[in-house]
Amino acid sequence: MDFVLVGKILASFGLQGWVKVLSLSDSPGRFVPGASLWVGTPGEIWEKIVVAEVSSGERVVLLRFEGIASRREAEKLQGFFLAVRKEDVSPLPEGHFYHFELLGLTVKEGEKTRGRVTSVIEGPSYDYLVVLGEEGGEFLLPFIRVYIKEVDLAEKILRVECPEGFWE
Repeated sequence: MDFVLVGKILASFGLQGWVKVLSLSDSPGRFVPGASLWVGTPGEIWEKIVVAEVSSGERVVLLRFEGIASRREAEKLQGFFLAVRKEDVSPLPEGHFYHFELLGLTVKEGEKTRGRVTSVIEGPSYDYLVVLGEEGGEFLLPFIRVYIKEVDLAEKILRVECPEGFWE
């Protein structure tokens, strides 16, 4: 199964099994009682876990999970990630993309392959795609319409039009 990270368990909180979670999700309803999540670390085994109680905050959320009733049990979760399956993420409006959808796309300008998207950096006004160039080097490609002409998720291609000298 492919997972999308939605939170990181920072520490236990209190004596009754609560944990502090750094939210990595923009979905306001992600952490609600009864929500099924997966707990684990990337590349390892994931286990299903169900949210029992929530005390919401901006970026840090307090959660208690079913079956976790003590500080000692909660401490065992510290450092693990919370995730949902890719097929369970909410669809976005047309022209909007999750970061995980952009990773690995082949960047093409005309018929020339320029590289592959390796990560996304969130900026204050817009995001930047980190592109590992075909001939080496990394490039920060602004994810704005003036540069991005088409995102084809089915073909895994990102078509761009960049100013002369951008790829040098």
